[in-house]
Amino acid sequence: MILLLLGLASFAGLHLFTTVFEAVRDDAVARIGERPWKLIIAVGLALSVWLMVRGYGAAPASVLWSAPGWARAVVVLAMLPVLVLYMGSFPGSAIRAYVRHPQLTGFALWAGLHLLVNGEVRATVLFGGLLLWAVMQIVLLNRRDGTPPLPAAHGPVLRTWMAVPVGVGVWGLLLWAHQWLFGASPLA
Repeated sequence: MILLLLGLASFAGLHLFTTVFEAVRDDAVARIGERPWKLIIAVGLALSVWLMVRGYGAAPASVLWSAPGWARAVVVLAMLPVLVLYMGSFPGSAIRAYVRHPQLTGFALWAGLHLLVNGEVRATVLFGGLLLWAVMQIVLLNRRDGTPPLPAAHGPVLRTWMAVPVGVGVWGLLLWAHQWLFGASPLA
């Protein structure tokens, strides 16, 4: 459980650091450059994900609750719009014209939905921690940036709505590969 908590703390900490301490980040970028800074953060985030995966696998699978049988089907269906929302973060997207932080909002919904159907202690720590981080990140970004008007969707129709087919494709791919990737079938 320690590795899982360490991974969560480093994942959230690296993201929140760059949001809260923007001046420190800007000073570091001025000293070492944008690419080295991004490389350091990327390596830190990769390490934090590795810690979360290792920690989750090593943590005991103690059950807190069992979700009702219908809950999995609801989550599988709900993940479709969640993935479309998540994919709608690129500039010019029609989704960005309606949702200020589509990627973080999609991530928070993903974590919340997985929290509902995974009643193990380790899953509660993982998905609850990631949900907490995503909500905190949205709040801190809104506090830092204020509430500027949402950008208008612009560009060719395909680009503006690209998040829909990409999100549907990712949903189908994850549905097909979930057992292999994560050891649990959403359809079981």
